[in-house]
Amino acid sequence: MPGLQQPRQAHHQWRWLPRALALAWAWLVLLAWVAVPAAAASPQPGGAGHCPVDRPIRFGDLNWDSGGFDTALDRLLLERGYGCTTVAIPGTTVTLEAALANGDVDLLAEEWVGRSPAWNAGVASGQVAAVGRIITGAVEGIFVPDWLIHGAGAPAAGLARVDQLAEPRFTALFRDPEQPGKGRFLNCPSGWSCERVNTAKLKAYGLAGAYVDFRPGSGAALDAAITAAMLQHRPVLFYYFSPSTISGRFRLARLAEPPDTPACWADLSNPDGQHRVGCASPPAVITTAFNRRFLAQAPALGKLFTRVSLPADVISAQLADAARHQRSFDAQALAFLRANPAVWRAWLAADAAARLAANLARDTGADAAPGAFPASWVVSIRTPVNGWVAAFVASAGPQFRAFSAMLTRLTAALDAGLRQVPWWLIVAGFVAVTAWGMRRPLPPALVGVALLLIGVLGLWDAMLQTLTLMVIAVVIALVIALPTGIWAAKSRVARAAIMPLLDLMQTMPAFVYLIPALMLLGLGKAPAILAMVIYAAPPMVRFTELGIRGADREVCEAATAFGATPWQTLRHVELPLARASILAGLNQTIMMALAMVVTASMIGARGLGANVLNGIQSLDIGEGFEAGLAIVVLAVALDRASQAIAGRASPRAGDG
Repeated sequence: MPGLQQPRQAHHQWRWLPRALALAWAWLVLLAWVAVPAAAASPQPGGAGHCPVDRPIRFGDLNWDSGGFDTALDRLLLERGYGCTTVAIPGTTVTLEAALANGDVDLLAEEWVGRSPAWNAGVASGQVAAVGRIITGAVEGIFVPDWLIHGAGAPAAGLARVDQLAEPRFTALFRDPEQPGKGRFLNCPSGWSCERVNTAKLKAYGLAGAYVDFRPGSGAALDAAITAAMLQHRPVLFYYFSPSTISGRFRLARLAEPPDTPACWADLSNPDGQHRVGCASPPAVITTAFNRRFLAQAPALGKLFTRVSLPADVISAQLADAARHQRSFDAQALAFLRANPAVWRAWLAADAAARLAANLARDTGADAAPGAFPASWVVSIRTPVNGWVAAFVASAGPQFRAFSAMLTRLTAALDAGLRQVPWWLIVAGFVAVTAWGMRRPLPPALVGVALLLIGVLGLWDAMLQTLTLMVIAVVIALVIALPTGIWAAKSRVARAAIMPLLDLMQTMPAFVYLIPALMLLGLGKAPAILAMVIYAAPPMVRFTELGIRGADREVCEAATAFGATPWQTLRHVELPLARASILAGLNQTIMMALAMVVTASMIGARGLGANVLNGIQSLDIGEGFEAGLAIVVLAVALDRASQAIAGRASPRAGDG
């Protein structure tokens, strides 16, 4: 009987499971058998040239160029010279300094002593210690391109000091595209300790009213903006430091400032200071930073890193060489060790130096894990892609800048218009739309409370900036996505080509296309809108294509039989039938655009995302939570309002 056979069939369906588990167990045993001898062969703790700890050493994975190179160099010294195991834990400067104090990170390869409140707090509590001088001769300050002030016909000839920037000819030279009446100063990314100091310097030098204090959002965005200006031969005013890839790759001119004094620096570095007198930053003290408990467990590492030191210009040259040859920090550090044995032999114990020399003498592939992919098979496309991007940025920059300026003006006009509307009228508008669509009291009340909460948190202006970006991005997405979805519904060939492209748009990490877009369009709102459009358009395309393709064929055939043209059929039959699906796509497009606001803040777009980013990078949990909560309640308001419109506009049973 069929009913009696079903249990036996189910039993046979699972007969493969014990065999699969046995094979998986055998595979794990084989892997362990291969790995254990390799682990046993590594040098054991003890002795001057051996690893002083028997667990992985946790480095902070610093997110700037010189920090990345120093981290890679230190890890190679410990792994290949002393037989240690190391791991790199990613994070921002402030979060890693806090992790170092807590013992979640053992050491940071590069710490700029005294520049961060998190570091200063760790020193005061005795949780961290500075060891050695990993970098000597470092500088930081306010820079411009060297060609701008030197040579025949230099546009800024005579500019030598920071206080000269207040002159109208220089504010016009460094004009801000979003506020043309002011100049633009590229500050440090939000949350970096130098950001706060530079803001204080602008006030102290009397430049706060003449220049926009522009925070790029991330180190990568700052580097991309400077690189694009250099390639396109455009004026740019920015904070920077050495050692760095930028200082090693381009000729920069540092503007003079009054010499530092303890009182001046204490005032500039204090967020609550008077900031009436400006001065240069004191000479940088850059060390290797240790968690004190870890240092007590491994004093030999402290002695080692008192000897590890390199001049800033050497590191800048290494970083520029890495950029030129498209090497990772690990590969560049390895190349440095191979080319400079006299340098590192002075750092290491004799047997560690001998072990490192023997390791470097072996073929690179000899150190790879047994299961590693063959190095000879690897083909990199980095060099041609980067070369093409650099050439395209240099040649097509003016055209894209013109488009960026137009988009920026549109954004500024809409933002200014929204600011003229009374806050209560905006709240009332959202509530009215929701009430019109849903005809129930709870959703409109929820929308009103959500928007009022944003104002109560003091984030109304930031919300308007976010809303401006979203409105423009959603409109552009609709203009592109609606006809694309119709085309995909009408053509199988188009659908086969478009659908994989939509998958790519939503799965490709945003920064892969944001950095080239930033170099072409500049920092700020234009590349942010591009990112929102790329991420938010696919749902609209998919829902439109689904709605058109799912339209009742009999109704469409009847329209054709009555003499309707394809355009008339589309306009009067298919689009109305697909209206519910299209409006659902609009709702998803709005939500996807809102999901990109934090990413957009990493390239200088202001708004709620910038507050979230600043809270994360400065460990100001309260600021990040407030802005995150505001994004959530704005999402609720927009979702309810768009659903109300969709519900009102959707055809109901009995409609003609």
